[in-house]
Amino acid sequence: MTRVVVLRPEPGNADTCAKLRGLGLEPLAMPVFTVVPVAWTPPDFGGFDAVLLTSANAVRHGALPDTLKALPVIAVGDATAAAARLAGFNVAVTGTSNVDAAIDAARASGFDRLFHPAGRDRRPTGPDVVACTVYASEALRIGDIMLPRHEDLLVLIHSPRAAHAFAEHVAQAGIDRSRVTIAAISQAAADAAGSGWAALVVAETPTDDALVTIAAKRAIDPDARRGDKRVMSDHVPIERPRARGPRLGVIIILIGLAFIAGSVAMGYALKTMPWFGQRTGLTAAGSTTAAAASGNPDFTPAQPLNANGEQPRVDTAMLATREATLAGQLTALEARTAAVSSDAMAAGGQATRAEGLMVAFAARRAIERGVGLGYIEEQLRLRFGRAQPRPTAAVIQAAHQPVTIEDLRQGLDTIAPQITSTNGTTNDSWLQTVRREFSNLIVLREESMASPMPADRLARARRLLEAGQVEAARAEVERLPGATQASNWMDAARRYIVARKALDILENTALMGQAGQPQPSPIVVTTPVLPPVATSTQTEAPVAVPAP
Repeated sequence: MTRVVVLRPEPGNADTCAKLRGLGLEPLAMPVFTVVPVAWTPPDFGGFDAVLLTSANAVRHGALPDTLKALPVIAVGDATAAAARLAGFNVAVTGTSNVDAAIDAARASGFDRLFHPAGRDRRPTGPDVVACTVYASEALRIGDIMLPRHEDLLVLIHSPRAAHAFAEHVAQAGIDRSRVTIAAISQAAADAAGSGWAALVVAETPTDDALVTIAAKRAIDPDARRGDKRVMSDHVPIERPRARGPRLGVIIILIGLAFIAGSVAMGYALKTMPWFGQRTGLTAAGSTTAAAASGNPDFTPAQPLNANGEQPRVDTAMLATREATLAGQLTALEARTAAVSSDAMAAGGQATRAEGLMVAFAARRAIERGVGLGYIEEQLRLRFGRAQPRPTAAVIQAAHQPVTIEDLRQGLDTIAPQITSTNGTTNDSWLQTVRREFSNLIVLREESMASPMPADRLARARRLLEAGQVEAARAEVERLPGATQASNWMDAARRYIVARKALDILENTALMGQAGQPQPSPIVVTTPVLPPVATSTQTEAPVAVPAP
């Protein structure tokens, strides 16, 4: 059977491998690059008619802002459209061939100016299409993955860049191209792979399902496909039956004579040898016992004899005692079986609860450190996606835009001069400004009340941040005279609070045993993690920082 190799990055690699395993194949996962997010500055979306999405990676790794969801989406491929709908976008047009056809369909629907969140490596898409890099494909080191040198390979290629990388790897490893069949998702990917392969097949439609169909048709024994009967199981040789020999009648006569002689000898032994008759009686008794055990209702077992050859008396009291003892033992065994079953169910529930807690704690630790969730993100969806869909989505979104206590502390220090001063924050006249300044010279308050002075409020907010009370610190900053200058900081603090509340809900769900039991996960290839970018706290335009 031909070995199938999948080159696409995660998480699509695991999906393709799962489809191939469902068809009875054993794929080899070998991603040649991984998708990582890129920091980008959102433009003014007011001048665009729609959003052009050419890859699901823009939705998964691009950290697209919620304001972009107000625009309709032009998607290339069903997979991209499904990812956009899952993220909350409104898909207006779905192209099935390529990006040029999707743009033509958008023009026909009245969408002229398009915003294109794309990858770093892309080709021009024409006029009135503004492209912005939101993710990048970083090459992975694939030299450690050993391809079988003495097997026929069928390689599924999902992009031209993957074709280039695989061709270079084959040249460096010294693999014979005549034993490798290429299945490309498009003609561009096929052209990038080059020539010299055993076969080069292009999918009819640029979808992963089309490549899986090619693999199912071609990943069989080539000898069987050519009709070689040595490898086909329906070739059954026919042998000529032997003819009966002339001595068959003699053999039957000899068997009959031997049976008659044996019967005569047994009758003589029964009459002349008493011990032989007793042994035969015991054998017959054993046979009748076995017949009774087989369930024949007309059978009556023979009673055993005592030393005098008489039938012993039946002790009904002893039989009743034995019956009661056996009944008690059976009851005890049933009780032990029920207890073992109950303990097993309880142990399974406790194990599921412990696994859910471990996943929730791991997610909290990753968010507090400001790093991506990685494989924990898939575990969160599997275990908490049905029981708590909103908190699960909030935690994953918080991991895509991480905010830590240190980020909030540094941001508050940066905007402290702006939020404690009233200069430039109001439209009062000079007379009102002078009155306000004089009114602040003397402040009367109760001794138990906190000071309303901006400097004191700022100091309290810093102390609350040090103690981890972000919600209270946010309330103090909101009462400062320059709170309008801290909109970015307030939004970051709100995301921090929402993420922690969602984590609390997930941990409570795991403690109560409501977390689901995940199905067997596909192969997960670890992707590199980028360092988090500090939360912006200035008054300039916000910068979208995606999760690694």
